[in-house]
Amino acid sequence: MTFKCIVLLIALAGCIYGKPNYKICVPQKFLKECEQMLEVETKSKAVLKCVAARDRVECLDFILQRQADFVPADPEDMYLASKMPNQDFYVFQEFRTYDEPDAEFRYQAVIVVHKDLPINNLDQLKGLKSCHTGVNRNVGYKIPLTMLMKRPIFPKMNDHSISPKENELRALSTFFKQSCIVGTWSPDEKTTRAWKSQYSKLCALCQHPDKCDYPDDFSGYEGALRCLAHNGGEVAFTKVFFVHKFFGLPLGTIPAKPSTEDPKQFRYLCVDGSKVPIGDKPCTWAARPWQGLIGHNDVLAQLSPLREKVKQLANAGASTTPSWFTNVLGLSEKMHHVADNIPIPTLDYLNKANYTEVIERGHGAPELVVRLCVTSNVALTKCRTMSTFAFSRDIRPILDCVQQNSDEECLKSVQDNGSDLTSVDALRVASASKDYGLHPVFHEVYGANKTSNYAVAVIKKGTKYTNIEDLRGKQSCHDPFGSFSGLHAPLYYLINKGKISTSSSECVRDIGEFFGGSCLPGVDEPRYNPTGADVSRLKKLCKSKNPLKCLTESQADVAFVSSADLDKYDESQFELLCLNREAGGRDSLSNYATCNVAMAPSRTWLAAKNTISDVSIAHTPLSLAKLLDDRTDLFNIYGEFIKNDNVIFNNAATGLETTEKQDFEKFNTIHDVISNCGIA
Repeated sequence: MTFKCIVLLIALAGCIYGKPNYKICVPQKFLKECEQMLEVETKSKAVLKCVAARDRVECLDFILQRQADFVPADPEDMYLASKMPNQDFYVFQEFRTYDEPDAEFRYQAVIVVHKDLPINNLDQLKGLKSCHTGVNRNVGYKIPLTMLMKRPIFPKMNDHSISPKENELRALSTFFKQSCIVGTWSPDEKTTRAWKSQYSKLCALCQHPDKCDYPDDFSGYEGALRCLAHNGGEVAFTKVFFVHKFFGLPLGTIPAKPSTEDPKQFRYLCVDGSKVPIGDKPCTWAARPWQGLIGHNDVLAQLSPLREKVKQLANAGASTTPSWFTNVLGLSEKMHHVADNIPIPTLDYLNKANYTEVIERGHGAPELVVRLCVTSNVALTKCRTMSTFAFSRDIRPILDCVQQNSDEECLKSVQDNGSDLTSVDALRVASASKDYGLHPVFHEVYGANKTSNYAVAVIKKGTKYTNIEDLRGKQSCHDPFGSFSGLHAPLYYLINKGKISTSSSECVRDIGEFFGGSCLPGVDEPRYNPTGADVSRLKKLCKSKNPLKCLTESQADVAFVSSADLDKYDESQFELLCLNREAGGRDSLSNYATCNVAMAPSRTWLAAKNTISDVSIAHTPLSLAKLLDDRTDLFNIYGEFIKNDNVIFNNAATGLETTEKQDFEKFNTIHDVISNCGIA
């Protein structure tokens, strides 16, 4: 007997006589819930182990590398898995509803029309009044667009002078006479308002055309049917389940119910132009697959114990729905019937529902691409992952990734149209804009409230300081030399208020003349003080380089710090000096957005001035950030990436926002003022 055979027999013996072990991958933020799930008693002897990854995207990598065995997945995750090199992912269990435990798909997209509507092909939908579930939704928006754009009569959507999303809206507005398509059309609020004004026909059939947003009686699955039946609509895009619900028809385990709506007055419209009575087997355009479990090929050899374990856990959590029920297993109050299916490769699983075509829907050649410039291999890897993830979630334009050796080369690349976007930090935003003829498009925001950072002046409660003059001759603590909060903001403020000279190249030293003594860490380093100027007053309090300790232990009067660090300060002991207010005054630490020295420029993405519109350039990253706003478990674009910090985005960032022109102009002003000091 060969050595390989002996090893195989030993392995088989372990499978037969031992307890089968499986590793479920879980996003790091849900690791505790996973461990709580493992404490649930089941009859199954299968043993689960929790393996924590950064997010679900990294879970796919873990499974590929056999660090984990399986993970709950949405159809979009299955698409990601199918695109990974050398992948062997299979869907081996589906999560269905108890209403439709035997349904092949989660839902099926249908068109419903009035029975006497005089059309017999899809081209004749042109000029009709249409009712939709909402923007970006599957059966009411994505699937109709996917199918309609194949028809020559449908307007082209490849105008690169506007964004892909506006191309879609313009095409729908041109094709249909009036519609109801509610929702957030752009991640930028101003753009949404502008589009809803420009393409107001798409809101005309809504309950509230001026708002064109949720809640609206003529939106959603049933709302689209109400729009058809009672608000002048001629065609509705919805799904089979809610057609049955709307008309009181039985479906799955749900019995028929009384309804005031008459199904005999309506028909399903088929792709070939024929019509089917409501209540008969519907003709569908496409479907959305069920969610479920995916794992690598090796799991298939020992699948039964795992399937049984998952079913027992689902049953155990169905009545109380503990947090692990949703966060770890991916089940929900509505969807917790676990069904076994013949294991099928992820791409085949999607193709069965024609869902790959929906995900890969384009806008017509040439497809619009936005190129993001990065400066490291790890950033390039993350950028490509972001690109595939965004594409799977129907976010366009397509994100492409360009690598250069330095920030300067990326700025030059954007300037020369070798790429479209690159990022810079702090006041470098202003200088980069001027040096390379670029302008800001969007920037990072921070904290639970998703605000910008601010330079703030922290003082002790009980003091009587209300303005900058009250601090003359007092003692100050600062964030390090070169920081916006510790140096640039207070320096600009003092110059702008005429408290120190703008003509002197020694204006940093002049800060020390205004205050009675300070700690500005790093001010004496040769690179910051090449002339050897006397900066002793700015080092006087530097027993500790920590502004909080400087403020408490050195008995200083004020600390100039970043609002991002205010959680280190006790609200009961400290407050803010409101230097940005004309009347001055003090306020609580939590009100830093309205009581500060100045807003700080955060990491900002720049584009060339002669490029396509800001919204088109920014749409993909802004939409990605909006999608992941409360779903960092799907893909944490801000956290550590492959054991590297601050890759593309800062770890501390919590969102992205468009950069307002007035804020950028203020950053330019600050830059111009302090550049006379030779430090900008």
